[in-house]
Formats: sequence, structure tokens, C-alpha cells
Amino acid sequence: MSDPTNSLEELAAEILKDGVIDAKEAAVLRERLFADGQIDRQEADLLFRLNDAVSGKANDPAWQNLFVQAIAKHVLGDEKSPGVVDDEEVDYLKSKIQGDGKVDDAERALLVQIVRKAKSTTEGFQTFVLSVMKTAILADGVIDAAEVEQLRTVVYGAGGAGGATVDRAEAELLFELNNGTSGKPNHASWTELFVEAITKHTLEDEASPGEVDDDEGAWLVRQVEGDSQIDENERALLANIKAQAKRLPTNLQEKMAALGI
Repeated sequence: MSDPTNSLEELAAEILKDGVIDAKEAAVLRERLFADGQIDRQEADLLFRLNDAVSGKANDPAWQNLFVQAIAKHVLGDEKSPGVVDDEEVDYLKSKIQGDGKVDDAERALLVQIVRKAKSTTEGFQTFVLSVMKTAILADGVIDAAEVEQLRTVVYGAGGAGGATVDRAEAELLFELNNGTSGKPNHASWTELFVEAITKHTLEDEASPGEVDDDEGAWLVRQVEGDSQIDENERALLANIKAQAKRLPTNLQEKMAALGI
């Protein structure tokens, strides 16, 4: 198993004999892969093949840590576009992640890590990440604490669409997630993130900072009415915006008054 004369392909074949990657195997892989301080395309390909083969198995957590760290290093540590996810890298990630027809926990953690570490990414990458997060979270219809933290990174990370701000695509994703999980036993931090992020999107934009302009007011009304019910998270959001905004448009004031806010 640890024979240093084995090629990486031979090492991978040995690891896959039982279909699971344990802590010792992850450690051996880490030592071999990081020996030269770089992760090249051949090594990245091998890691994706290994992950597809052991996806959903009882792997040691060290495997996911290695997979995420190594692929993120491959994408962000290259000489051509250091710290940046370029178009070629987006195409590569999408082909590898979608290659087996599913996005597993390790791959989702990888995308979140890239958003966290990247200086900038492309619009295509941002759209892909938002789509992956939506599909994964709505699969069981409940948002847990770990998913809230991942969402927080995706929404506020430098590699996200809005960076430290919250753009329209991110805000609409949050509304879709809230509609899809309304009334479920979501973690309490989900309400906090939802209210905070949508308020930031509405009040911290460049066009009308501190105010809800007519366009934003119409958008908010459409969003809270989108699933034909207004839940507690949406009521908390409207109350927070009312408390912080310097100005509200008439249509939003009327909606708040009708709801007793």
C-alpha cells in the first residue's frame, strides 16, 4: 500500500480494492500528491476518479479534506490565473463534478472552498455554484447548520457573485430556498442569514443605499407573495427592513400594513 515505488495509478488501484478510503490511505495520498507542492491536471483527474468511485461510502473525513484542498490548489494555485477561476477551469470543474450525474458532499464542499478562497470567479461558475446549492439543499427540504454556513460562504465569499454584497441572483436563491423549506425544522441560523442577506441586498446597493426604491419594493412584494404564503421568516425580513430603511415605497408600505407589520 505504502510502497514508494508505486505510481499514483497503482496507488489508486490499491486504495479502491475495498472501495473505501481510510485515514492511512488518505495520508499516503496526501504525502505523494503534495511532495512537489503542486497539484497538476493528471493528479486532479485521479482525485476526481477516486471520489466518484468512493462517493457515498464510509470514507474517513481525511479523504474529503484532501480532495477539497488538493483540487482547490489545482484550480487556484496555477501560474496562468493564480487565485482566479477562469473559463477553462470552470469548464473543467463542471465536467468533472457533473461527470457521474450527481454532485456529492465532497464536490459541494470543494465549490464552497473555491468561493471562499478565490479572488474572483466567472459568472458561469457563480451560476453553477448557486444551482448546486439549491439542488442539494432542497433534496431533503430542510436546511441544517452546516448548509447555512456553506450558504453564508457562497453568498458573502469573494468568489461569489456579489462578493461581500448580495446580488439579485443570490437573493432570489435565498427566497427559493425559504419557499422550499418553509415550515420545516430548519436550523435557527437559517432565519438569521435569510433576513440579514436580503436586507443587505435591498439596503446596501449603490443605486439607493439605505432606501427601498420602487424597483426593490416591487421585487420584494413579488418575492414574499411568490409561493402564495408569507411565512415567519418573510415577516421577520419585512420587519427588519422597515426598522432599518430611511424610505419605503408606497406599495411596500401597503403590503407591510396589510400584514400588520
